[in-house]
Amino acid sequence: MSRRIILLSLVIPAFLGLLALGYDRSEFLFLDEITVGMTGIGKTVVAGDTISEFAVEVLGVIDQPGDLSDFIVVRVSGEAIGRSGGIAQGMSGSPIYIDGKLIGALSRAAAWSKAITPIGLVTPIEVMLPVLDRADLAHRPEPDAVLSGVELAEVGSPPDPEAVAQSPDAIFAYPVSTPIITAGLSGRALQTLMNGEATRPKGLIGDFIETGIVPEPKGLSAFDLSLIPVSGSAGSTPSDPSTLVPGSPIGVALTTGDVSIGGLGTLTYRDGDALVAFGHTFIYNGASSFPLTTASVIDTMKAYDASFKLGTLGPAVGAILEDRISGIGGRIGEEANGIDLDFKVTDADIARTESYDIEVVDEPRLMPELLLSTGFDAIDSTLDRIGQGTVVVDYEIEGDGMPTPLKRRDVFISTRDVALYPPWQLAEIVVILQYNEFEDPKLTRISASMEIAKELRAIMINRLSIDSYVYAPGDEINFEVELQTYQGKAEVQAGTLKIPSDLPSDYLLVRAYGGPRLIEAGEEPNVFGSLGDLVDAISTLPSYDTLTVELFAIDPYSPYADALYGVTKATFDFPGYVIYDEWEEEAILIEPESGSAEKE
Repeated sequence: MSRRIILLSLVIPAFLGLLALGYDRSEFLFLDEITVGMTGIGKTVVAGDTISEFAVEVLGVIDQPGDLSDFIVVRVSGEAIGRSGGIAQGMSGSPIYIDGKLIGALSRAAAWSKAITPIGLVTPIEVMLPVLDRADLAHRPEPDAVLSGVELAEVGSPPDPEAVAQSPDAIFAYPVSTPIITAGLSGRALQTLMNGEATRPKGLIGDFIETGIVPEPKGLSAFDLSLIPVSGSAGSTPSDPSTLVPGSPIGVALTTGDVSIGGLGTLTYRDGDALVAFGHTFIYNGASSFPLTTASVIDTMKAYDASFKLGTLGPAVGAILEDRISGIGGRIGEEANGIDLDFKVTDADIARTESYDIEVVDEPRLMPELLLSTGFDAIDSTLDRIGQGTVVVDYEIEGDGMPTPLKRRDVFISTRDVALYPPWQLAEIVVILQYNEFEDPKLTRISASMEIAKELRAIMINRLSIDSYVYAPGDEINFEVELQTYQGKAEVQAGTLKIPSDLPSDYLLVRAYGGPRLIEAGEEPNVFGSLGDLVDAISTLPSYDTLTVELFAIDPYSPYADALYGVTKATFDFPGYVIYDEWEEEAILIEPESGSAEKE
């Protein structure tokens, strides 16, 4: 898909601040205008598309150094709060009004021994519209409104009631987590997405292309995001951006298409096509490019640990461009950057093929979780099983910043879980590309086409034999490799290696092995001079269906006796089969007395 540069050279919070220059200040109440006992309303959607109101009473203001840690403490009540079981996940961003003026966004739930009914923290509108506040530092709260002697303790989840009771001078605030809505994922794919629970198999490309970069999926829960237990389809959500008004639900999408993943929150304020929401971070990404979607709330569900809104995401109607500590900001009508992700999975045993078309956000921090979870789900859904098998996979990755598309074929086997390999290999390749030291690949398309059979298509190296154990420079080494197909026939692969006439070594080693190998002690590590070099190295690294017979010698300039380096090799392809195990034979290299090599 095409990529767009959105709001060139725009530095936030200037994005919203520049727009804020034209705001009517009479729309807002600032901290210096807040007093204890003020009452007002909040707006949110509890069920359906109707915006409900709830009552708000100001208990005081938390005034800490700086302005990003200032909050308005409010007591909330009313039918919407009672029905929701308190402040629910998905309510973050709910606009709070006093006398019809916006004071900020409900962003945190809180527990305080001095306030029994539900209380919450409101992120002041000043920090959500930075220019309106930071251009005038005189806006400080009235002394009578400040909760003196009160300590703000921010915790990750609802605190233990005993801890609250024992700390009367502390308000325990915890995020109204952004609930994650998914459609099209199930089983372990969801665990991988949220918790990063995915065992990396050995022998992937990151073991051989030494860049120091490997995927480390931690899951979306590491960003204080929580998974809604039940999600619906996106079919019933509105598509008209005019429905996005303060108090209405909005979505921030991470993937769209056959698999939908995104966060649900509430819109706080809109001015034309510009808007702010949440009152807290999404993933604290700074300048961003996430699809902004409409959303629909089916109902708000009470839960013991944290109530949550059950909803669905709609179509993209704009882009979230900023993800800051005080909220997210975006514009309706903008197009977010995205990468087309195509999975094609064939179950060779029943001749069934399924295709999955997904668009993922171009955000390297999230790429491992998104590729692994969607990849696992594509394979598991097609095979409808987890277990052994052989997979042949073709990868193709394109980018506007890449000199050429990256194309690679791999074959993997597993006796336990063949689905682990293709998504992990893909994630490693993409992460290596996105974090390369040369230039942004500007990825536009990622595809993986997989054919999977339950049969273990493997060939073991039974033995390697060479025709002598004494050679002279310039001689040929004739070898034979005995191969055993798993539960099948045996065969012999023969070949020849030519010893260089100027080889400065007296020790030779011949090794037969399958797939790629690690760098030997006598070899220089990979050095790449450009993104093109890196793409070429990934594309040409041998797959596991390649048998290699290689001649090694000892580096005479190394102080280490085991400093081997590769001299020459012969390769043989066995498409669709994994070559495993290895075999070595040693020999010596001598200068012939008569000028010709004499073999024993």
